[in-house]
Amino acid sequence: MPRSNRPKRSGKREEPEESIGRKALFGARHTVIKRGVEHTVQTHSGASEDPAKIWVCPGCPVTIRVGTAHVVVWNEIIGADKRRHFHTVCWQKFQGTLG
Repeated sequence: MPRSNRPKRSGKREEPEESIGRKALFGARHTVIKRGVEHTVQTHSGASEDPAKIWVCPGCPVTIRVGTAHVVVWNEIIGADKRRHFHTVCWQKFQGTLG
């Protein structure tokens, strides 16, 4: 019988320390300068661990539904504790100030 170069698989799969679900919620983080203020912008998958969470986009008065991809924005002035959830298109058009 020919020799197999494939590694032997054990019956167990090792899970990473951090939950995969938590990693999938957030994506790329970058900075954008609007009106002279540097904003941190991070993509969000929209999958929430708590389906009771509801976000209202400050760019338009429409609720961001669970499962809708969007961006989370904050700056030094308001801080990460008071971050805002925007529809991606609304954030691109947004020219106001946060806070």
